[in-house]
Amino acid sequence: MKRITRHILLLICLTVLIAVAVCAQTSPASNKAAGTISGRVTSDGAGAPGAQVMLKPYVGDSVIPLIRSGVEQPPAPSATTDAEGRYQLTNVAPGAYRVLIFAPVYVVEGERDPLMAGKTINVAEGDNVEGVDFSLTRGAVITGKVTDENGRPVIATPVNVYTPNVYGYRRDHSSFYSSFYRWETDDRGVYRIFGLEPGRYLVAAGSDSAGEGAGGYRLTYHPDAADETKARVVEVSGGEEASNIDIKVTPSAKGYVVTGRVVDADSGEPVPGVTVGYTPTTQVRTGRPMTNALGEFRFDDMSPDSYRAYVIYFNKDDGGVPMFSDEVKFEVVDRDVSGLEIRNHRGATISGVVAIEGSNDTSLRAKLAQVSLFARGESGRVGFIVRPGGNGTISPNGTFKLSNLQPGKTSIMTGFYTPKGIALLRVEHNGVEVKEFDVNAGDQITGVRLVFTYGNGVIAGRVEVKGGSSLPAGARMKVSYRREGDSANLDAIKVVEVDGRGQFFIEGLTQGTYKLSLNVVPVSENAVKPSRVEQVVSVAGEGRHEVTFIVDPEAKEKDR
Repeated sequence: MKRITRHILLLICLTVLIAVAVCAQTSPASNKAAGTISGRVTSDGAGAPGAQVMLKPYVGDSVIPLIRSGVEQPPAPSATTDAEGRYQLTNVAPGAYRVLIFAPVYVVEGERDPLMAGKTINVAEGDNVEGVDFSLTRGAVITGKVTDENGRPVIATPVNVYTPNVYGYRRDHSSFYSSFYRWETDDRGVYRIFGLEPGRYLVAAGSDSAGEGAGGYRLTYHPDAADETKARVVEVSGGEEASNIDIKVTPSAKGYVVTGRVVDADSGEPVPGVTVGYTPTTQVRTGRPMTNALGEFRFDDMSPDSYRAYVIYFNKDDGGVPMFSDEVKFEVVDRDVSGLEIRNHRGATISGVVAIEGSNDTSLRAKLAQVSLFARGESGRVGFIVRPGGNGTISPNGTFKLSNLQPGKTSIMTGFYTPKGIALLRVEHNGVEVKEFDVNAGDQITGVRLVFTYGNGVIAGRVEVKGGSSLPAGARMKVSYRREGDSANLDAIKVVEVDGRGQFFIEGLTQGTYKLSLNVVPVSENAVKPSRVEQVVSVAGEGRHEVTFIVDPEAKEKDR
């Protein structure tokens, strides 16, 4: 069990380091006065010595942001609590942060995010933030044994805990947070999950994807239910151990075989060496076989379901010709499927140069190399480029190329985690502004110029609760904001969190009008949510703009 525990600890530490590395690109200028953050960590009312406190820039709700190669990764600022449980983080640049407690055996009181247990703090220039305190309680434990249909121990199989909803079912299956711990059995088939908050859980062994990474066992809930509706809920209190939560896993049913081939749409000739993927409608599973010399592919162990198949990666030896494929839909019912044909088409390219309006600053041009470019078709489908010569990034010399584009009306967008202060202002083709391109098969559209803008405006806000009352303990407040007219960015709507002092900061804003919305995140699914509060703010140049939100806990949110 020690092996998987070390893996979990490494994952959490790596998550913190990754987030710090990403945000290091866009941290405030170093000439601003640094601040400090201090507080105390207690356990059962007494100081908790030796606790690890870490700081990471707040990057919204994403746990692991996009990583860019070549970015220097500085260590996460950290401190260890002293004999009285006190800590201090120094030399903190202005910005938004999460102060994190690394204590895997314990639960942080009032914290609902087990992967990122901590508090959001917005630090102003020269700000000395005190009283960022944490109270720890020993977490609950769930342990048991996983066996097969013959009573033999199942070794090194994953075991998950899920938080059930009000109906007793596991929460949104697509949610990363619905399964926030991942453990595995030891050589006896025994698992031990610790550091859990008090509450009700579903415990399952095996995998959602039949036959993938789970020894061929289906996802099976305690005690022996492959059907989630028959799972037994396990309830634990703080510091309590629930033992003998055994699971008898269900073997996967034998799957079916699906075969087909990829052909060139114009010549009908087979296309070898391309990677074909499939996506089912109800399972979390994908396959990636490569076609052989005859353009043939094969999917093994396919469960009954509806699927779509398509080419993911194209042959790197095709001379750099951009391609795209059709999607083929098929169903697996009670037998093998054969004769599928995926047609490969010649794709289009869009290429050109980039510029920042009104500036030749080389440091700003370097920021453009961190921008991802995407092509969005008229169907709303967004695709980035995964082949040489059109990888969706901007080269150091200020050129770009988007490949594998399908016919139809196509617009260019920027991707997630665009550097602070950078925004796509307009797209020009041969000197004329365009909103979209009419793309035909095989087109090579050149003479495109992407004009970006840069800004360093700041909105400094505070939130006051009407009448001096307070929100329910554990409730969190977030401010979403969007620049009017910004439809050329995949993450046009961004989010910052209000800290415990009622403060928030939005930095790196380009000139324009912004719509801000304050939302209160309730402590539970059934909690009453106050009405959303909105404001519109005009940002010009590098100015600082003050905003105050008044939230009324009695004004209930209406159905929208």
